[in-house]
Amino acid sequence: MATRASLLLVDDRPQNLLALEAILEPLGHELVTATSGEQVLRILLQRDDFAVILLDVQMPDLDGFEVAEVIKERDRTRTIPIIFLTALSKEERHVFRGYEIGAVDYVFKPFDREILRAKVGVFVELWEKNEQIREQAEQLAAQELAELRRTSAERYRQLADAMPQIVWTSNADGEATYFNQRWFEYTGTSENTADAHSWTLVVHPNDLPAAIARREQTLAEGSVFEVEYRFRAADGTYRWHLGRAIPIRTEDGSIDFWIGTATDIDDRKRIEEAQRFLLDAGAELSMSLDWRAGLQAVARLAVQQFADWAAVHLVDGDGSISLLAVEHADPARKVFAQELQERYPPDPGDERGAAAVIRSGESQLVPDLQPDAFPASARDETHDRLLRELGLQSFLCVPLVARGLTVGAISFITGESGRRYGETDLRAAEELALRAASVVEMSQLYDEVEHRARASRALETIADGVVLLDNDERVLLWNRAAAAMTGIEAADVIGRPAREVLTGYDENVAAVAVNGRPQTVPVDLGDRELWLSFSAVRFEEGTVYAFRDLTEERVLEQMRADFVATVSHELRTPLAAIYGAALTLRREDLELSGELQGRLLDVVAEESDRLAQIVNDVLLASHLDSGQLKLRIETVDAAKVTKNVVEAAQAHLPDGITLSLTAPKRLPPVAADEQQLRQVLVNLVENAVKYSPDGGPVQVRIGRGERGVRWAVSDEGLGIPASERRRVFEKFYRLDPDMIGGIGGTGLGLYICRELVHRLDGRIWVEPNNGKGSTFFVEIPSAA
Repeated sequence: MATRASLLLVDDRPQNLLALEAILEPLGHELVTATSGEQVLRILLQRDDFAVILLDVQMPDLDGFEVAEVIKERDRTRTIPIIFLTALSKEERHVFRGYEIGAVDYVFKPFDREILRAKVGVFVELWEKNEQIREQAEQLAAQELAELRRTSAERYRQLADAMPQIVWTSNADGEATYFNQRWFEYTGTSENTADAHSWTLVVHPNDLPAAIARREQTLAEGSVFEVEYRFRAADGTYRWHLGRAIPIRTEDGSIDFWIGTATDIDDRKRIEEAQRFLLDAGAELSMSLDWRAGLQAVARLAVQQFADWAAVHLVDGDGSISLLAVEHADPARKVFAQELQERYPPDPGDERGAAAVIRSGESQLVPDLQPDAFPASARDETHDRLLRELGLQSFLCVPLVARGLTVGAISFITGESGRRYGETDLRAAEELALRAASVVEMSQLYDEVEHRARASRALETIADGVVLLDNDERVLLWNRAAAAMTGIEAADVIGRPAREVLTGYDENVAAVAVNGRPQTVPVDLGDRELWLSFSAVRFEEGTVYAFRDLTEERVLEQMRADFVATVSHELRTPLAAIYGAALTLRREDLELSGELQGRLLDVVAEESDRLAQIVNDVLLASHLDSGQLKLRIETVDAAKVTKNVVEAAQAHLPDGITLSLTAPKRLPPVAADEQQLRQVLVNLVENAVKYSPDGGPVQVRIGRGERGVRWAVSDEGLGIPASERRRVFEKFYRLDPDMIGGIGGTGLGLYICRELVHRLDGRIWVEPNNGKGSTFFVEIPSAA
């Protein structure tokens, strides 16, 4: 063996120790000597690896028996064999005392060399075998640990590759060591070319300095890294991402490595930028009643926030199109943009661009302008060179419509920034055009207030509600749109104080800033509440309010918010469980039993199934809403499908819940899509189990109905108040929205049931279950 055995020789007489060393030295072991009991104990405080201790019995102060008792009391030394050496008589009482203390043998002086060597050899051999077993156990444990680490790392890698986010790791110095599959799919790079600094090649040049500075700061501080930057995709476009990394530390607190993610937030950023641009543009438009100056200011603002260059065209009185403004983010390139617009003005016959938008009154969006399209649209060689010099990438043009007439168009173009316009940008540009058109209208209305006869006719034609108040806040004008939106006729308000006409006027409407910037406020009209977007402009004789009804838009926005909040919460719970189990499996300082490891892996599997179910519900609801779900109607054995659903549910019932099925021997088949019918029954059974938190029976009954086969799923759980029974089938509705009873869910299950049953030409409803819980009924027509 690589390690020699060590023997501790103890005798208070040096000559005896010398004799022992002479006898045992030929064995080749390490010999450690001590001349007193105190010295023995001091040695054993430092090391406990002796194969055997040869201990003299007769010693001053502490004799051999007393030393042996101390050795056997200590956990670290009690297993070391002790051979007593003595010149005392061989009386049984002395021998028995030695064995009683824990000695393994008793050798009398003078020693027989061969016998002593043989006895010591036995215990040395036993020690060597124990050492061999221990080393083998350590090697086996190391191999098992290495395999566990390899398996865990592979599982983490597979999980990271399955994530829609970009995931990466780096060493303690911040050098990238791993990118998941999403990184290579998004950037279009390959694993062969990836290195520690690959990420710097795809970050937008304008964002790279801030990202590097933040990275250096977090590396120095060991804090969480978080920054927003744009990544270049494989097609050359840039999208905003939120990069976040956290340090993973060792037991001593030092950073072992970093793990990070990059989440696509481009849609959110686009919305934020669009909202900011709309607010700033609205402010520019409202600063003056000169709407032409306002549009020029909007073009200048656009190249700072929204576009690489922008142009505004107007329709002149003779029907021709003229350029009002052109701006470029790069002053050096502005010359080319002006040259392009002035030398090649819009041709009324163009199929694309400002002329086509003005002619049709419809917006145009070209997300990706291909360079090979330039020669086809260029009027001559110079035109083609100008188009290429500007490096056009994406194009967006919206009409300016005032009083039903297209009075101009605003064009937004991107080039060197690599930005691609999408539907979000189109909606923002159209909203800007509406606001610009509103300012145009307001400017015209102001002029017409000076000519009251013309103003009255003009205000009656616009779609926005318009209210004119004098300086005492009495209503002077209430147009038809205002009457249509509010249900209040002009005759009932003209000449009356506004606060008497509109409930909450002082708190809401009067608080709208008189700068032309739209502001949405609630207006209480007795039996209904409207959300109106007001724009206000003050003039010498009073204030003009223009408003639009945004009630439906607000309802839709609330539904979106409810959906995001609900699904986010439902996704967060299983993700937290998966993350916690994964972290526990990864910890090196814990020795997990096979059973505990299995339970943790079961948590990962079960919560992953839960995530998949949530995603499936969302996708199914989306397909139902969009009409994309195609049903395959066929003859289905209702009893067989129901039995399969019940048996599957019985295998996973929570404690305290019982599930039973009652069905007649014969039932007619139904005309249905078997998969979707199964989905309906699964949802109803799961719903009954979920809303029985205190346990109890869940019964499924199947029989003949009025038009076919009828199912009844009953529980004795929470029940549904009578006022809520119609709402339970609404999208995102939950009986326990705050989860006071610990009941979660996306609120899509019963909505999916209703939509699927209706598509099967059936009906679904709910009734109380004899005062305890609820009963859901489904009826599907029989097959012909």
